[in-house]
Amino acid sequence: MEKTVKIIGNDFETVLTDIPKLRFLDYNEEGVEVQVNSTEMKGRDGVGLLGPATFGAFNLVLRFFYSGQDLNDYKLIKQKMRGLLFRREPYLLIHSDQPGKKYSVYCEENTIEDIGEQFGIFEVKFVVYKGYSESLLDTGQYSLSNAHKWQFEGGYLSDSNIKYKHTATNFRIYNGSSDAINPTLGYEMKIKINVDAPNGFKLINNTTGDVFEYKKAIKKNQQLVIDGVHPIINNQRVGKDTNWGWINLKEGFNDIEITGKSLGSSTVEFIFNFVYR
Repeated sequence: MEKTVKIIGNDFETVLTDIPKLRFLDYNEEGVEVQVNSTEMKGRDGVGLLGPATFGAFNLVLRFFYSGQDLNDYKLIKQKMRGLLFRREPYLLIHSDQPGKKYSVYCEENTIEDIGEQFGIFEVKFVVYKGYSESLLDTGQYSLSNAHKWQFEGGYLSDSNIKYKHTATNFRIYNGSSDAINPTLGYEMKIKINVDAPNGFKLINNTTGDVFEYKKAIKKNQQLVIDGVHPIINNQRVGKDTNWGWINLKEGFNDIEITGKSLGSSTVEFIFNFVYR
């Protein structure tokens, strides 16, 4: 089976390895840059106070081999690759050596090692500017039939108990990431809630202790969406009617509960991508 590399933007989708005689060789994810938030304190050795670390961008390097027909053909592929790789807007990259991942990238460098007059190795450096890769699919697309499309890090995904849309008041959400999903750090997550709650409701992650509370009456035909840290109904933010809380997801299983006085039927769906360092 031929190895593939695909790039996807807002208005294009290109399989680089569909170019005749261009072959994807291998890839390398370079080291992660850890940015430590610290405060020095006088009279104490070392770092006084440590806050949560953040992670900088990292480089993804892909290597290709091209076998041209002649010198002119080789010159043309060099120009074509420049036009495909260097763009004004960032784009997504997917390659077959890690088929369950996508990378948000821009191209920083295209180094070419000439081998004679018509052959060459292209070493292309992409900057993964988010500082992490993501699962190709999001949990709204998950089913047992496509569990094989997820990376091995989410090894529990063949478990029939894994679901991301629930009608029970107590349920579990599996986060197969190598990190917590924390919306305050820019990770995208939507929680769609339909509930009959004449006295409002609370959505609680008992694993992390996070509580989101909506304090007004709501009917099941009114969907409340927690988009990251922003609660929205009918495209309007309703934070003033909440406790200003939000939900994080720890790595692995999270025990979730929806409660409220005189609570009726409910449907809760979590939609997010797994993230990988």
